[in-house]
Amino acid sequence: MYRQLMVGLGLVALAAGPVAAQNFEIGPRLGYVKWKGETGMKDGAMLGVDAIYRLNSRLGIGVRFDVARPGTDGNYFPAEMTFGGDTTLIFAISQPITVLQYGALARVETGGSFSVFGKGGAGARTITLDPQAAGGRISVTEWAFSVGGGIRVRSGGGTSVAIEVQDLIYPNFSRESLNPVQPRFRPTRFPDVVPFQPEFDGTAHNIYASIAFTFTPGGGR
Repeated sequence: MYRQLMVGLGLVALAAGPVAAQNFEIGPRLGYVKWKGETGMKDGAMLGVDAIYRLNSRLGIGVRFDVARPGTDGNYFPAEMTFGGDTTLIFAISQPITVLQYGALARVETGGSFSVFGKGGAGARTITLDPQAAGGRISVTEWAFSVGGGIRVRSGGGTSVAIEVQDLIYPNFSRESLNPVQPRFRPTRFPDVVPFQPEFDGTAHNIYASIAFTFTPGGGR
């Protein structure tokens, strides 16, 4: 399903190629994500960019791409190692992971030099574990959705600044997919030492606040 999605996005880009550049907006952004606690991911920065074609002054469609490098909370991923048969150590295993989110989006706004906008999108996410911690390259790809809005202030020359908040919606999220600990190292000898952590499998709602600097390659209209 992801291959079909990306092929569709590619066809949209090819079809839009001949359109005047002044109808396009490129919006790099920098933000901060508060991941749902049960995901096992630590809050942190996320970088992204939107490429939007304006159908008119109020409606635009396009694509998005975001990347983050959160660390995982080792308390959710304990490991047990026994030495000499009588010494057991418990470790909390953390790792840096890579989160990519990409897909199509639509935006509706009030228009004018100061505008309020809402936007939503659908696509996919790919989460890649740290190869050293996981013992190899392991990636998981699933659907991803987003919905949010904000305010935008336009200036001359087709540039603007926007502040926005989005809900990054990750269905079918399994925290276990982030676990780099091999089964033979899972704690079994002293289970009472490791606090019980209920499994999390479901939809994760993650709050993403960001500031974007948008420019129009053709100088705006």
